[in-house]
Amino acid sequence: MFEALNHVGENKMPEEKNGGSEPVEEPVDIPQNGESTEPAEEPVEAPAVNTAARDSKPEIHEISCDNCGAPLTYMEGEAVITCAYCGTTTMLAGYDNIVIVESHYLLPPKVGRDEAIGIASGWLKKGFYKSKDLPNKVTWRKTEARVLPYWIVRCTGSTRWSGMQKRTKTVGSGKNKATKTFWEPVSGNFTEDYTWPVYAREDTSEFWGIRNIEPGKQCVFPDWGKFIFRLGGSKRAPNKNLLEGKMDFSIDELKKANMHEHIINGQIIQERAESSGRNRIIELHQEKAETKATQVTDIDTTIDVQGVDLVYLPIWELVYNYAGRDYNVLVDACRQEVLSGEAPVGKWAKATIFDIIFLFIAVIFAVIGGVSEGAAWPWIAAGVFGGSAIAYSVWTATMKE
Repeated sequence: MFEALNHVGENKMPEEKNGGSEPVEEPVDIPQNGESTEPAEEPVEAPAVNTAARDSKPEIHEISCDNCGAPLTYMEGEAVITCAYCGTTTMLAGYDNIVIVESHYLLPPKVGRDEAIGIASGWLKKGFYKSKDLPNKVTWRKTEARVLPYWIVRCTGSTRWSGMQKRTKTVGSGKNKATKTFWEPVSGNFTEDYTWPVYAREDTSEFWGIRNIEPGKQCVFPDWGKFIFRLGGSKRAPNKNLLEGKMDFSIDELKKANMHEHIINGQIIQERAESSGRNRIIELHQEKAETKATQVTDIDTTIDVQGVDLVYLPIWELVYNYAGRDYNVLVDACRQEVLSGEAPVGKWAKATIFDIIFLFIAVIFAVIGGVSEGAAWPWIAAGVFGGSAIAYSVWTATMKE
């Protein structure tokens, strides 16, 4: 202890001379030109970096399948493990609490890689906002098969709301005619059934688009580039029955589609999934209720859960390149449809929107010119906006897609 203190403070006893009778004076340096008399600080060593901890991989554990006895390997943090031999799913619900998931389903895969690309290509040429020949101009860079775990919360959400609605009415007549604003109390309720999907892993960003199947989530993402009038093109996921077409989980069905090696184990247990589903539905109903009146003062939502099922969803995650940029598409391998996707907006969709806006403004100025006596500026403005619409269309025709 004393050695440590002496080392930190550098406090050493002066050496003695003639047997310790007189202390020897040590020379003292006199500072020159305002130099500090403080002792120079010793260099501090940087803390050692634990490269082993930094580079370490998640620890791998192993248990036995309760159904067939085969070894089940899983990484640290995973809690929902599916046996690759018999298809039985085991849930680690807590310390020394291992249970078999009884309500366990699979949406059987029906399409392979080439069919998935065909489905995505068909989606790319559909709709007003996409170029019809877009599939012929893309390069498919990535095709990954995945079998993702979702907890499906079967429930009914009921919401009662109340608030105040702002209204206007016209009173009086002639010169005394006026518009008055008033508020009136309003209320209502709505109910909706759900098969709400909760991704059974912690990181919802590990694969593209996996949360976009939630009802109300944006699932279609148009790329407008530098175009400023970004009107429409996006789409939100509908509330559909995600258990439609389900079957009891079968590892053989996945083997037929060569997707049995792409099963992703879950990390979130059933109780957490149910709680998460409840919270998301309450948030969705609150957003919906707030659109019912000018001011919503009270919202009360109740969730009646009928059950929670574990469902494995086979998907194809596709990445294509167009004009030097990558875009993502998520294909449901069971329902053979695009769940979510990104796409560039076609040049003629942009031109149509531009022309509608500018021609509408031109008409407004023309109307102003028609009711104005002798005013020339409205007609000039109408000509400028109308001419701009025509010029943009001509420029679009010469521009490469």
